Amino acid sequence: MSFTTALRPFGLALTLIAGLTACSSDPDNSNLLADFIGGKDAIEPDETFLAYEAAGAPELIMSLQSIPNAFTAFVRQTTNAKGEETWISLDRLSLGMKDGMIIATRGLGADQLAADPYQTLAALKAGRNGITERFITHINGESQAEILAFRCSVTFQKQAPVDLGGYTANTDLYYEDCRNTQTKFRNFFWVERDSRQLVQSRQWISENLGYVALRTLPR
Repeated sequence: MSFTTALRPFGLALTLIAGLTACSSDPDNSNLLADFIGGKDAIEPDETFLAYEAAGAPELIMSLQSIPNAFTAFVRQTTNAKGEETWISLDRLSLGMKDGMIIATRGLGADQLAADPYQTLAALKAGRNGITERFITHINGESQAEILAFRCSVTFQKQAPVDLGGYTANTDLYYEDCRNTQTKFRNFFWVERDSRQLVQSRQWISENLGYVALRTLPR
């Protein structure tokens, strides 16, 4: 699996020097910010990333659960008329996002070509439980795009404070349990109670890649 040399820890002269450790399957492990110190093998940051970071673009940290210490930083590059965002990393990965929900990945090695999680997003925004459908497009073993359909259950678990470094967010923790005839997965979403924004999550990408964890960073 190629994941940009396992996303080795990197060091940047950022106003907030923090990182995201691998997200545990335990949802009580909500303190995902850890000391973030660049090692001697730190990669060379992408110039486009640095330009957007310097301009004050929103930031997040992503961790890959299946590889210890595999994490990288992203900044928001563009937003289209539908509110769909493109985020780029300092090591040239990219995410398509909608209000904190992943709708595409590029460069991770077992990517989602596209995803339609909007029913789940609507339930989280409304603060309600619900049964939803989710559609995810992958490349199959024959190098063809294949759309997978999942039936999902969105359920509130508890209120959970999340330390974002600059402040502590009061959040509602939700599970999203999805399955079809061959695959099942569970996503975690921490939704800020007042704004209904996703501030932290664990989201499934594919069978080969597994889960990524995301944490927004205050500016």
